[in-house]
Amino acid sequence: MVTAGLLRWILPGGFVLAASLAALAQELATGRKPLVDPASTCGLDYYAQGGVVVEGVAYFTANDHSRLPGVVRTERFPCVVSFDVHTFRKVRAYDFTFTYDSTPLVFRRRDGTWLVIAHEWKRQRTKAINRDTGQVEWTSEANQPGAYFFGYSYYERGDGSKLILMACQNGLHALSSETGRDVWWVRRRSTGGITPCVDQAQGVVFYQCDGKLLKIRATDGRVIRQVDVAPPHRCISWNTVLVDDSFGRFVATRWYGRPEWDSAIRVYDRNLNLQWQRDGLPNGKKDTLTYFDGKLVCGSGNGWSKKYTGDAWKYIAAYSVTDGRVVWKCDLARFDYSAIANLIYFNGCLYGENGGSPPQTTKCFRIDAGSGELVEVYDYGRMITSCATQIIAHGKLFSGDLWQDRIVVTRIAEKGRSDWPGPFGDPQTHQMRILDPSAKPVPIRECRVRPPRSDVAP
Repeated sequence: MVTAGLLRWILPGGFVLAASLAALAQELATGRKPLVDPASTCGLDYYAQGGVVVEGVAYFTANDHSRLPGVVRTERFPCVVSFDVHTFRKVRAYDFTFTYDSTPLVFRRRDGTWLVIAHEWKRQRTKAINRDTGQVEWTSEANQPGAYFFGYSYYERGDGSKLILMACQNGLHALSSETGRDVWWVRRRSTGGITPCVDQAQGVVFYQCDGKLLKIRATDGRVIRQVDVAPPHRCISWNTVLVDDSFGRFVATRWYGRPEWDSAIRVYDRNLNLQWQRDGLPNGKKDTLTYFDGKLVCGSGNGWSKKYTGDAWKYIAAYSVTDGRVVWKCDLARFDYSAIANLIYFNGCLYGENGGSPPQTTKCFRIDAGSGELVEVYDYGRMITSCATQIIAHGKLFSGDLWQDRIVVTRIAEKGRSDWPGPFGDPQTHQMRILDPSAKPVPIRECRVRPPRSDVAP
């Protein structure tokens, strides 16, 4: 029997959100109405996925559904928020519908106006909203299928505009930053969208899709070279990394196969000649690559698979970018965790957090990036987890937490001033690192943010 109370939560078109059903069950059991699309004056509340920081303001996306009991998120919820990184007070909520676990991008258009863009995955499109007015500036064609997509990169054109690069299940799209229209589209099939790296000086883009690595001319999308990649070669959502320093010029890639002991790191030169590879690695479905000082690192474990047995997989290894040899190995066998998906390089140390499900608790690991020594471990005393990577900006670690449906802030340094402008740090090289000479390390401590969430209609 469908009651009047049930009818209130049936969406147009006859679709009922799973979260709505859970909230309805609670209403029937407790007599309390669910909280639909709540808002808060604190920018940390109700947002728990990917983020960037530009000019001291953070921009984060929301998960499609809230895990908080009695909270319902509909397609009308504004899925991108901005907030001050010092006060955490909300600046504005932006009218994007479901963005899954992707990251927004904030950039200046040719006329000087700032845009916030995000991928509305259920509508298969990218939308651009004016950062300062909240007005929609453009909407792309609905030709970007798939939810697996961590974020955008871009190529700067000679006329002051940008090509926004968006990878999805049907290939790589280059959108005009001014209009949102496809300037070119390299059509390929892929499980998900790997964020391509951009060699701005050489005018080329390096793009991964299932079983292939491509070198593409940025101006017109011409494929300069394509190489086949042997298994494991699936692409879900992570970063292709550009290296151009005293250690050499490389393109670093990772690939996914079976859920356990079947990931690979492969490093190529700029002509896509394979330099070395490491396979049979215990990496996860959405792990990211980090590059610093001639070394590559990746996480361990897999939150999307059955739990690994034993402790042999519990380590973080640094590989030489030139030849793949193990430079150091940090043993984490004594810790109870199921996955460390991402590590960020910040001022000489790596910072990683384990995610998953209770009763495990999340730890923040501080590892000396030169030696691999475990310097500090901070236990949050509860599980915090997100599909998207954590970020570091202004001396703080910002981590999405799906369990509490909010962003957790952890202080790791004082006097920090550096932003985090792309989904993986630099929006072209994607090295998952940040340098901040003004920042001084402090003991890792979670920031106890007040005031608490305000459960009101937006």
